[in-house]
Amino acid sequence: MKSFNIILFSAIFCLTVMSFNISFQQSNKKMIVGKWQPFLSAAEGIEANGKRTVQTHSKYSSKDIMQFNSDGSITDGGQLYFSYSLDSDDKTLSLFDGGNYERKFEIVQLDKTTMKIVMKDTDQYKKEPFLITWTLIFKRK
Repeated sequence: MKSFNIILFSAIFCLTVMSFNISFQQSNKKMIVGKWQPFLSAAEGIEANGKRTVQTHSKYSSKDIMQFNSDGSITDGGQLYFSYSLDSDDKTLSLFDGGNYERKFEIVQLDKTTMKIVMKDTDQYKKEPFLITWTLIFKRK
C-alpha cells in the first residue's frame, strides 16, 4: 500500500508540473503578441584584456514600434525584422530579417507591460575574443 501511495503521489506531482509548464508556454506565446515600443537599447563589449565599452540608446520615435503578430510575422517600424519564433521552454526569441538571418535573444522579462531580451555573442576584435551583450527593453503600446 505504501508503494502505491508513492506512485500515486509521483504521478500527481508530474502531471501538476507538466500542466504548469504548458500554461507557462502558452502564456508566453500569447503575451508577446501586440505592439511594443523600444525603450532602451544597451550594448556592452568586453575585450580580452577586460576593457569594457558600453553604448546606450533611448531616443526612439513613435514609428519604431514592433508589432508581434500571432502568426509569427512582425510589422517592424524600423524594417529590420519580418518574422519571429518563440520557444518558451528555454525562453528563446528568434528574430528573422529579410534575408532570413536569425538573431537569438534570451527573454529575461515578459509581462503585460515590459519585454526585456538579451543577446550574447562573441566576435573577434584585434584577433582576440570580444564578448558582446545586447539588451533591449520594450514597453507595450
